[in-house]
Amino acid sequence: MNIQFVVNDYLLAWNLLFRPSISSEIQKLKERLWKNYSKDYLKLEKENVEILKYTNDFIPDDDTIYNFIFESEEFKLVKKQTDKYRRFLMKIWDSHQKVIQSSIKELLRFKVENNYQIIVIHPYFDNVEYLKKNPKKNIVWGKKEDTEDGLKAIMRILFTIVKYEIGDYKPDDKDIVTAVEDLLVINEIYTRLSGYSRYNEGVKKLKTLKKQLYPYWLMYQGCDREELVSFMMRDKLPFDIDNYPIEKGLRKLDLKGFMDFCCANKSYIVKLSELDKK
Repeated sequence: MNIQFVVNDYLLAWNLLFRPSISSEIQKLKERLWKNYSKDYLKLEKENVEILKYTNDFIPDDDTIYNFIFESEEFKLVKKQTDKYRRFLMKIWDSHQKVIQSSIKELLRFKVENNYQIIVIHPYFDNVEYLKKNPKKNIVWGKKEDTEDGLKAIMRILFTIVKYEIGDYKPDDKDIVTAVEDLLVINEIYTRLSGYSRYNEGVKKLKTLKKQLYPYWLMYQGCDREELVSFMMRDKLPFDIDNYPIEKGLRKLDLKGFMDFCCANKSYIVKLSELDKK
């Protein structure tokens, strides 16, 4: 899996035009453009999709507004700040990618051949998006919270990439799939990188579901009965081991196969969880 962090001027300009203004100067710039080029402005409303599809090969039908923005001091400042943010993310990724790559290989168990471009926008735009069926694996990324914890920012990006790789499941199984993705990235890989358990983090509404899946997630990683005890003590997620016969077949599956197992046995998994509460 190869990841590049890039800044695309057109996409940055589009977000400046159509996301909430991140400064009074940008708001005034948008107002000037609207006043003088309202029809041209409106034509660009859905152009972000085309930019995502073609990225470096994108050529606008009309570059009047883009040229106006590119020449403005407001845009130059936003681009400078965005590039600083890009370098920040890239530095964190470069520092940890060896462990991330080996963990992804071990835990996904299928090859990720895609080259991902993380198209960085200003963090104050606070936006993440991608096109599910786009052959170019591009993810638009800009989150306010990233600058508070660079490693956690990389985990959020990795979580989005895993979701991209896994794709869609039936709506009824969506929570299980997301819970497994959370166990993989936000819990297990983040734990390996930080050096202490991160199993109390992740999607809050899935906390109970993840606890139900947790014993099987350990079995998927190849844990035997003694290791189950060790890991649940580390992660402070106790369960009654006697209720969980070791499913040795799980260690032979890839992540999609494990998700299929969890989805097919969800009623059984929930019942076992109820036994633990008695």
